[in-house]
Amino acid sequence: MVTKSKLLVVLVVVAIACVAAASLFLRGHLRCAGFGGPGVTAKELPPRGAGSDLRVVTWNVRNFPLDERPQDDDLGYSRRTNICDFEKALGGLDADLYGLQEVNDIRRFQPILKRACGKRMMQVRFSPGGGRFGQHLAIAWDDAVLELIGEPMEISGLVLEPGMRPAFAGYLRSRRVEGVDFTLVVVHLESGPDNFGDRRRQNRALASWIEQWIDEIGDPDVIVLGDFNTTGSPRGGLAGELQSVDAILGRVGLERLFNALGCTSYWEGRGGRDGVQQPSLLDHVFLRGFGPDAVALPIQPWLHCARWECSELVSRPGEEDGTFWDVSDHCPLTFELRSAELEGQN
Repeated sequence: MVTKSKLLVVLVVVAIACVAAASLFLRGHLRCAGFGGPGVTAKELPPRGAGSDLRVVTWNVRNFPLDERPQDDDLGYSRRTNICDFEKALGGLDADLYGLQEVNDIRRFQPILKRACGKRMMQVRFSPGGGRFGQHLAIAWDDAVLELIGEPMEISGLVLEPGMRPAFAGYLRSRRVEGVDFTLVVVHLESGPDNFGDRRRQNRALASWIEQWIDEIGDPDVIVLGDFNTTGSPRGGLAGELQSVDAILGRVGLERLFNALGCTSYWEGRGGRDGVQQPSLLDHVFLRGFGPDAVALPIQPWLHCARWECSELVSRPGEEDGTFWDVSDHCPLTFELRSAELEGQN
């Protein structure tokens, strides 16, 4: 009887171990499920620049975790974000500060961010509102590098009609250099060429808020970044909309950083579902109050934007581009600032 009892215990332990191992295997398989094309490679993630003290990222993470998007058997998106590639990209960006758009599942995002960034002391806050699709904005930072002053603010003035997304702003101070502080504003404006008028009104509301905020706190240093959805004005196309944005935000001292590669995302274009994706320039960074030498490294898009160098992205069945389909149509953008230059401005 004793021998049978011991055997039963052993069998139960083995069964539990097998179930646990199977669960871990299935969990890993589901987390990493996706297309077999190029994923995240080391050359598509940024090395740290010499003389840089603060690396900042803006990234639209496409309805994270993309669990509900319908599957297209030929050319469609994966049913879920490839968490392995997503974590590798987040950690490999090695940023001190992230401004993110389209974080739909804020509960699931937090542990992924901390796991991806390893030893960094990552903190994150999310906008309460996310518009008609629940696309929350996020500000994430390394608490060993930056200190959040107060709590971030939702800028509801950009919600001009029901369903629009607010902006999200946080006031941060560097722990590395005494007295360096700035306001970060993350935006996600209305999308589509038919909504140029709405975006123009949102930019005016944003400029008004920034002007009032600077008067209130007395600090001119502002970073505005995110998905401006610059799909073009009816008459002037992309160049016309960029001119409009630059003029509106320029009235309150904001200047757009130049993107030398020339794109930040891909879309199907007007040629239909042929597997050839077209580059677009939707995401931007504006600075105010920083000195002319504050930018140590300019804007650089990574992942599939770098892989295809902003040319057409060919992604047909059997040769799908992994990060485009499984992580986001947008590419993460980095830029880097020098603390010495920032310090001189305050």
